[in-house]
Amino acid sequence: MNTNALGLMGVVCVFFLLQSCRVAKDDECRTLEVKITQIGSDQLQAVVKNGLGPFSYKWTHGLGDFPSISVSESGDYSVTVTDHGNACTKDASFSFIKASGNGCGSSNAVMDAENNLYDIVTIGTQCWMKSNVVIEAGIPKVSDETEWNFTTNPAWCYYNNDINNSPKYGKLYNWYAAKSGKLCPAGWHIPSMAEWETLINFLGKDSLAAIAMKKVDPLWTGTINASNSSGFSALPGGRMQPGGFIYEGRDANFWATDESNFPGSAKAITLTAGFDGITRIDWGKSLGFSCRCVKD
Repeated sequence: MNTNALGLMGVVCVFFLLQSCRVAKDDECRTLEVKITQIGSDQLQAVVKNGLGPFSYKWTHGLGDFPSISVSESGDYSVTVTDHGNACTKDASFSFIKASGNGCGSSNAVMDAENNLYDIVTIGTQCWMKSNVVIEAGIPKVSDETEWNFTTNPAWCYYNNDINNSPKYGKLYNWYAAKSGKLCPAGWHIPSMAEWETLINFLGKDSLAAIAMKKVDPLWTGTINASNSSGFSALPGGRMQPGGFIYEGRDANFWATDESNFPGSAKAITLTAGFDGITRIDWGKSLGFSCRCVKD
């Protein structure tokens, strides 16, 4: 073969270096890494490090050439990734456990005992109301600040004692009302802190969850990062506390059913305008917060 032909072949091999002319080096194959990670409740994704690409994916169960797949049943899932840039292959496996619960199923709304209708949304394996509770449920309305501050019985009020705030924010309840078992439709309940944490973790933990839970709405004051990608639709309904009503437009506070280790206190979460995070503080049981229900 003449010199010109050899030179031309060299150019062709350089041009197609990442294709058929490349011979894989042992160290390149050794450093290629593949692992499977779970995204949300039903997605598996093959994550590749130190490869050249392009990559192809062969999953067990005949699931095709895709970097991620949807799964519905518990079991062991494997993928073989081929790096066509250096002719290396690497395997990875993952034991998937199907989460309990099935969200809202085919339902899109639920009605409480007083015929108030709430839109609902599946978030991960949980089913949540998309708006705050508005039921009275035989619980007394308490407008007097002193009475509110000292009662240890269930009570509710409107923000600023103004009925016109109810269509926006629902009612505010003390913790005794949240714990009474009267606020949610049959088959639903006020969430525990563990159930709040399940929601938050599914949405990517605090900062991402806060953005995903806040409704895009001018009722939030100032600069706010909100997408409502979860459909949770949180609004800043403020709260009732000793001294009166505060933080409308700024805070969305939601009771949990857990008592805290501090006497007279209980657990809640707070979403705040201008803060990409979720606050967890032990609050006095007499404060007036919003309530949401989650399906049993």
